[in-house]
Amino acid sequence: MKIIANRMELLAAAQDALTVAPDKSPLDVLECTYLATEDGKLTVAANNLETSLERRIPVTIEEDGATIIMAKLLVDVLQKLSGDSVTIEQKDGRRVEITGGDAFFGFPTLDAKSYPRPEIPYPGDTVTVKGISAMAKRTVFAAAEGSDKPTMGCVHLIFDANGLRAVSSDSFRIAAAKGDPKSTGAVDMLIPAASLARLARLTGNKDEFQVGITGKTVVFMKEDFIFSARLVEGSYFDERQMFAMAKSRFVVLTDTDSLRKAMTSVYAVVGNQFRFSLSFQADRLRMTCESEYGSSSAEVPILSLSGNPSGVFWYNPEMLLECLRAQNGTLMLKVTQSNALLMESDELTCMQAAVREPKPIERDVPKPVEEKKEEKPKTDKPKGAKKKKTAKVAKAA
Repeated sequence: MKIIANRMELLAAAQDALTVAPDKSPLDVLECTYLATEDGKLTVAANNLETSLERRIPVTIEEDGATIIMAKLLVDVLQKLSGDSVTIEQKDGRRVEITGGDAFFGFPTLDAKSYPRPEIPYPGDTVTVKGISAMAKRTVFAAAEGSDKPTMGCVHLIFDANGLRAVSSDSFRIAAAKGDPKSTGAVDMLIPAASLARLARLTGNKDEFQVGITGKTVVFMKEDFIFSARLVEGSYFDERQMFAMAKSRFVVLTDTDSLRKAMTSVYAVVGNQFRFSLSFQADRLRMTCESEYGSSSAEVPILSLSGNPSGVFWYNPEMLLECLRAQNGTLMLKVTQSNALLMESDELTCMQAAVREPKPIERDVPKPVEEKKEEKPKTDKPKGAKKKKTAKVAKAA
């Protein structure tokens, strides 16, 4: 293989591959970036057996072929080289040489035939999906981390007659996001939240894909880009049924941005106590936080829609703030009969369970300073006094 590539374009593709390739793996090839000439372009790929990425970039091909290079080494070399273009040449299938500007790098390589490639679904078995990255940002935060139940660490993607939606939960809260209404179907899947978050980082807002399933893998494809993720087997709860069962005490409206800013300022003193409450009144919502660092509070206006907004309710502030960061626009707040808080906007519905009122903050009261008693000065006995007394007693005996 011998190709001439734009250095910055190849560097960008190599950096994306580096985010997928593992630092250490029992399989040496997985620590590498795969390079191959295909259909007049260069495929830059990485795989960690959980997710895989393939990008294609335009290059000048002087000789077709494939090679693999340590992922971190490839990025380091491309960053150190100068000039607009680089030449990559494989020699005898055992050595790769990279040239750019006045510099030259050469190192041994492994057999590219051993590199695992993702299976690609037939175009007829795929659906067009838009807005995956936005849905990922609205749901991955609520998936459980380090759970002994693999399904709880996933985002549930559902394609039905009403379009696409995504659901995640860590058993303390639920996040349900609405997706592309045109992405209809009759299939659902469980994707690890970390894999979906990686896809969102790689694509940004340019994320119209053809999505299909091959075996136990879901594949997201668009021009010159392929991303696959391992699916998790198992069942997931019906979030719509849970929301329907949540009977509300009262319902109010507020502005998401105002509520988020107010809570962010209150959260500044949260400390380790997590003593945080929401106090509802007829037209005001007051947030109060207290910790070993002090206390803070803020208010935002609300508009009552039903019921009588009143009472003090306790929640985990860290989780609540994550939910608010994923919301936008006008926000409907519902406090349920179980004191759970339901936050609903046009694109996302979050439900967070209430907590018991935490213990009051224990302040360290300084102990009173005890007055020191005056010590009597010690008088030094003259040297030899004890010896003289002993001598007198001996003489008297």
